[in-house]
Amino acid sequence: MDWIEEKAEQLKTWIRDLTFRKAMLAYIAAAALISVILSAVTMTVCYRFESIIWNKYADMMQYNEVNGVPLWPDWSIAANWNIWAKDFAGFKGHDRQMMLMLDIIRVWCPFFYSFSGTVAAVFLFYRNRLKRPFGILKNGAEQIRQNNLDIHVTYDSEDEMGQLCRSFDMMRVEVIHNKEELWQRIEGQKKLNAAFAHDLRTPLTVLKGYSDFLARYIPQGKVSEQKMLDTLKLMSSHLDRLEQFSRTMKGIRSMEERPVNPEETGAASIYAEIREIIFALNQIKDIEITLDCAKEAQTGQRIYVDKNIVAEVFENLLSNAIRYAVCRITVSAEYDSAEGLFLLAVSDDGPGFTQEDLQKATLPYYREHGENEEHFGIGLHICALLCGKHGGTLSIANSMYGGAVVTASFNCLYNIYSES
Repeated sequence: MDWIEEKAEQLKTWIRDLTFRKAMLAYIAAAALISVILSAVTMTVCYRFESIIWNKYADMMQYNEVNGVPLWPDWSIAANWNIWAKDFAGFKGHDRQMMLMLDIIRVWCPFFYSFSGTVAAVFLFYRNRLKRPFGILKNGAEQIRQNNLDIHVTYDSEDEMGQLCRSFDMMRVEVIHNKEELWQRIEGQKKLNAAFAHDLRTPLTVLKGYSDFLARYIPQGKVSEQKMLDTLKLMSSHLDRLEQFSRTMKGIRSMEERPVNPEETGAASIYAEIREIIFALNQIKDIEITLDCAKEAQTGQRIYVDKNIVAEVFENLLSNAIRYAVCRITVSAEYDSAEGLFLLAVSDDGPGFTQEDLQKATLPYYREHGENEEHFGIGLHICALLCGKHGGTLSIANSMYGGAVVTASFNCLYNIYSES
């Protein structure tokens, strides 16, 4: 019994997997065969009834010359008739009507069965092969129209509708992929715009510090000509860096594409630039910013570093520290020659990080301490990203003396970049 059921299931699957052309031919062939059988049966029945009526009228019947027995059924009579008799004169009214009706049925039944069979074949073909997959596709299209892509369009068949459903489902997956890609591009552009706006703030603040310094002390005659020229030179270098930053941001689609261009430079020049930034920011707020440099700051140590990225990270760290510091910020910088890392740490005497901050502070758009003020919440994320691209890391912690400590590291080994 199991073998029969297995073979029946295999036959059912084979029929279900037939192509539309073969399936339609099979349906039409079956309808034609059934039509022929029904037509033959109907015509035979009609002949029998006609023979019965003919036998009522012995004088109108033909007899076999050998035994004189009336034919039953009288096929020879039918052979001599016209296909459609014009009348049946000589028959009684009821018999004449019956003969006429039987004659009509006999002649037209093949056409009727053929037409009915064709209609039935089309109907059954639609019901068995098209109705269900059409419903699946219609429901899938409606779900997609409602922006519900968490569906699966499946139809268990190898015919054209099964292939179409699978193609539809592949299209759904591709739509999901395209939407995710579009969402990532939008998020990347949003992050890029926020980073661009955010990273312009601190350099502009530095420039404002320089301009405030000059405006405050030049009228008092407390700025020498050399100091004024040096300050203007620093302001010009910051403007050049902003211009270069703008060109870089214009040519990329996301922060992940931000290029790193390390160049050989002296560690002392990095320390000097850090001092100048601190000097400018000290002119703006009533917060004391101090710098603690290692002894290597006075040596001629050569390192490979992207000065723009280091400056951008440092300015972001200072910007965050200024926002939370009470009255003091400490900056420490040193070059670890053994590891090839340039370390930059910024600590403040503010409230420090909460446990949630320690876990989420480097995520994009995270607003520390539930801030309501206008704040991008992207500064530390940018710093972590830039440090990573420069072969380093960004770590955040709370100082044992209170306040927050953020440490950035940059890999300054030549072979890291020459091999990449």
